[in-house]
Amino acid sequence: MDPVLARQFRAHWPVALAVVLFVVFAAVQALVQAPLVARFEGALGRAGSLGAVLDPSRGAVPIAMPPRVYTLLVENSAPAAEVDARAQAGALGAELVQQLSSLATLQRLDVVVAEPGAATQQPGWNEGRAHLRMRGTWDRWLSFLDAMAHSGRLLRVERFSLTPDASGRCDIEVWISGATLKRRAGS
Repeated sequence: MDPVLARQFRAHWPVALAVVLFVVFAAVQALVQAPLVARFEGALGRAGSLGAVLDPSRGAVPIAMPPRVYTLLVENSAPAAEVDARAQAGALGAELVQQLSSLATLQRLDVVVAEPGAATQQPGWNEGRAHLRMRGTWDRWLSFLDAMAHSGRLLRVERFSLTPDASGRCDIEVWISGATLKRRAGS
């Protein structure tokens, strides 16, 4: 090999490597990537012809709802007329008091007073309220809150107060609301 040519190659080897890499990447793109893109665009076109909007440039993308969220919403909803009738009859609050009292008893809290509160009617949901006075320990109170969180109901603790006594037990007073969603006709 000519010494001048060898010296020039050693000085410019990064350029030669860049040219070789460009040729390799161009070949991979032409042989692998381009057919995959064509298949993907074809699948999008077929899905679009079935009514699915999957490409944001072709319209609004529907919001996918996780199955657990969908289940939670369905289990906490009813037809609007039924929800309104239950709220007017006081059944929302009474059902909430019964469910919360059972939950408190399962958590070994002593329910002293359990009374339903007023129902609030909104355009898309109704809320039943409950007021409970209980006796128990701090850890039983926390297990009650955990059980409420895992109950599958749309519950909200509006306010509470804990008054400890000398024996280590607490007087617990809590106001809770539970929402029932109104289903639209046809859904």
